[in-house]
Amino acid sequence: MKKLTLTFAAILVLITAISAQALSDLSTNELKTIDLSGKYIGKRHQFNADKKSIMQSFEYEFELKQSGDIISGVSTIIKANGEYADIKLRGMIIGDKLYFEEYEIQNQDKDPNMVWCFKTGALNIKKDGESLKLVGNTESYMAEYYIPCTGGTTDLTKVDNSNNFKIEEATAPTVIDANSMNVFPNPFIDATKINYSIANASTVTLDVYDILGKKVAVLENNTTKNPGTYNVDFSAKGLGLSAGVFIAKLSVNGKIYSSEMVQMK
Repeated sequence: MKKLTLTFAAILVLITAISAQALSDLSTNELKTIDLSGKYIGKRHQFNADKKSIMQSFEYEFELKQSGDIISGVSTIIKANGEYADIKLRGMIIGDKLYFEEYEIQNQDKDPNMVWCFKTGALNIKKDGESLKLVGNTESYMAEYYIPCTGGTTDLTKVDNSNNFKIEEATAPTVIDANSMNVFPNPFIDATKINYSIANASTVTLDVYDILGKKVAVLENNTTKNPGTYNVDFSAKGLGLSAGVFIAKLSVNGKIYSSEMVQMK
């Protein structure tokens, strides 16, 4: 049976401590100094088909290594009966999000009839005092064809909080952001549309990256746009891309917006 890194008592103390405070955003300067390298523990809650209720929960761990904006590592998912899988993961940081995908099972102990869904998506990088958190709803897919599973939500806390980021005491006032971006359809097979809205005349750049941080398409390049809503076509045909996770990265006057894109076979 797979052993958790921390004892149950230590986990209980950690969960009790972090629940006492509300999560907060990292400042721009804190994000510039972030280091996600290290061990994380927490929960993975799997949705039912309606995506409104939880079917089951797992112990979940990350062991991450950061190099620039690129992330590599291993996740460990553990069922209540002790069945587990160690799964290689990779990803990149864009703004205040960690985009990741699991892609190869290293070790596992499970019922032969059970198949692990690989988790993927964008985890929000948050802080709880000096504790670093990775939280958010994330999707899951069958490994070979990227056919969607039911998805779920992830909540992880870094075990060692040393060298996380340079803490800033003062925080800027919250500004309502009228800009937005989304991708539809998503997942897609050959082509999709990236929709974005801007509130003011802006200089816009829109690129698509693979999960390893390689730029695979330039859709807008320092283009001046008037206020409004825009639809930009993205086609994977002719780009030599395999099915998998991609990231749309939109820059509006230097401010970054991003969204996961999943191509199925």
